[in-house]
Amino acid sequence: MKPFVFQHAQDVWPEGETLLHVYITPQDQDRELTALVTRAHDVLKDFPITPVALPWLHITVDQITDRVGANISATERDALVAELGKELANVEPFDVMIGSLMSYATGVIADVHPDGPLKGLHTTVRAAIQTVRGSNATGYPTKVPHLTLGYAAEECDSDQVQRKLRNEVRPGHAPMRVDAVHLVDVTSDTQAKTITWDHVATIPLGGS
Repeated sequence: MKPFVFQHAQDVWPEGETLLHVYITPQDQDRELTALVTRAHDVLKDFPITPVALPWLHITVDQITDRVGANISATERDALVAELGKELANVEPFDVMIGSLMSYATGVIADVHPDGPLKGLHTTVRAAIQTVRGSNATGYPTKVPHLTLGYAAEECDSDQVQRKLRNEVRPGHAPMRVDAVHLVDVTSDTQAKTITWDHVATIPLGGS
């Protein structure tokens, strides 16, 4: 496992800049997920891996890549929220399963499945962003959906991490309800290996 590098489109996140993202975040009702993550964080204390604190857990749906957050005006943000709201009104809320936990190349992630509803959500969100800002605004590479539990701060043995996660975090799965996405202005700290954000808007699924 190697130290994690935060990414802007297919390049390194520009130092000191924020980036707009569309995230899925856990809710208070996802108590089994909270318990799962808490158990995993206890394991990560034994390794040079920075855990993602509960308030900052997220699944990335997409990243707006044509400009940094400071250069996207309130009017432009409002246009994004309006278009996302219009398109996501046609997407019904759904449930996903978080897990199994995996020691990855640069940290610890949890798989998220089934793929179908998440891929559909990503397609809808990306189309909405492109409608407002053009195709150059969606340069972030499409990835298999996942929830990051920790970012590697130093090199360590990923096999040891995986073994300890599998032995000590039981069960390794938890359900999660997806009934909204969030437009957020995200700050990354390269040294601390943390992600935080300012909330811009919550966009419900199904027009609720």
